[in-house]
Amino acid sequence: MLTPLELDIMKAVWRMAPVTVKDVQAAIRPHRKLAYTTVMTTMHRMFQKGLLTRRLKARAHLYEPAVAYTAVRDAEVGRLIDNFFAGSRDKLVDFLDGGNVEQPAETARPRRDLDEELL
Repeated sequence: MLTPLELDIMKAVWRMAPVTVKDVQAAIRPHRKLAYTTVMTTMHRMFQKGLLTRRLKARAHLYEPAVAYTAVRDAEVGRLIDNFFAGSRDKLVDFLDGGNVEQPAETARPRRDLDEELL
């Protein structure tokens, strides 16, 4: 599962590969005002996780996606189906068509009650 920042970075890399950290920072800057070092550290960790590949050209790393957009999308949709629709694509389709999806048998207590217990 990608974090929101990792997903923003991956979208930039999928769109512009091969790409430098500076290119990615500029691409996501309208939405996120992040320091160069933050983007660089995140991309390095994504490289270590196997999400990105990189090669050194002159003094800069060029990054490319190591995973396809469709693979990430399909994994995230699968996770959504598993977590909210008991693994049933039919329940997801019914929900999208305006059907009522049953809630879990035991509903969580309101957040207020949980906060009071911690005090």
